[in-house]
Amino acid sequence: MTRLALWLALGLIPACSAAPDLGAPRSSLTAQPGWPTLLPLAPVIAAADAGAALPDPTATEQARAEALRARAAAMQAAGT
Repeated sequence: MTRLALWLALGLIPACSAAPDLGAPRSSLTAQPGWPTLLPLAPVIAAADAGAALPDPTATEQARAEALRARAAAMQAAGT
C-alpha cells in the first residue's frame, strides 16, 4: 500500500506545474538576429599553422613555477 501511495504522490507532482505553451513559435524566435559575420577559414588555418594561435605553454608554466618557488623561499626566510 505504501508503494502505491508513493507512486501516486510522484505521479501527481508534475500535475501541479503549468503545462508549457507549445503553440506557434514566438516572433522573437523567428526574427533574424544580428549574427556575427563569419571569417574565411583559410586565413585562420594559416595563422594556426604559423604558430600564432597559442603561445608556448611550457614557458608560461616554467615562469609560474619559478614565481611560486621564489614566493615559497621568501616565506621560509620570513619564518612563516
